[in-house]
Amino acid sequence: MVWNLFLAAIPAALAPILFRRARIALVPWWVLFAVWLVFLPNAPYVLTDVVHLFDDVRDSRSATHACVVLALYGTLFTCGLASYVWSLQWFRRFLQRVVTHRVELLIVLAVHALCVVAMYLGRVGRLNSWDTVREPERVIAGGLRAVHPSNLALLGTMFVVVGVGAFVMALVGGEIWHRLRSRTGA
Repeated sequence: MVWNLFLAAIPAALAPILFRRARIALVPWWVLFAVWLVFLPNAPYVLTDVVHLFDDVRDSRSATHACVVLALYGTLFTCGLASYVWSLQWFRRFLQRVVTHRVELLIVLAVHALCVVAMYLGRVGRLNSWDTVREPERVIAGGLRAVHPSNLALLGTMFVVVGVGAFVMALVGGEIWHRLRSRTGA
């Protein structure tokens, strides 16, 4: 869990560095953008750890321990999704400065879809972010298998669940941020 949370934090740490301004012409920016894009799926990926949740609760020594396990997973899921939302919000604001609204929406949806495929490759294909560099042919082959018609229902469900979760978190987070700012007069 700690490792997955660390990987989920990487895109959140990179987003403000990358997307604060609309400068994209420099090679280092593109390299950093590629790193951000490759690590972005790690943020929502933590939601797939739900597959371990049931066994961990069932194997709990007591009801109190089961509650601790649930709280731990809830924190993991919240932090991963928050990292995803934070990263996408920075990216979205950046896109608003460089492309039209329609293109912005298409790009964000495409990035979200790529993240869902990458989550599938991580959970089912046991691939990691660094495999895009170490074993790109394996990642491409896995991606082609992932979009097979037999997987489309699962990918579609993941797309909707993560998307709705991110949307709700963005709304709630935005409202909390707005209230905090109005209280402090900032």
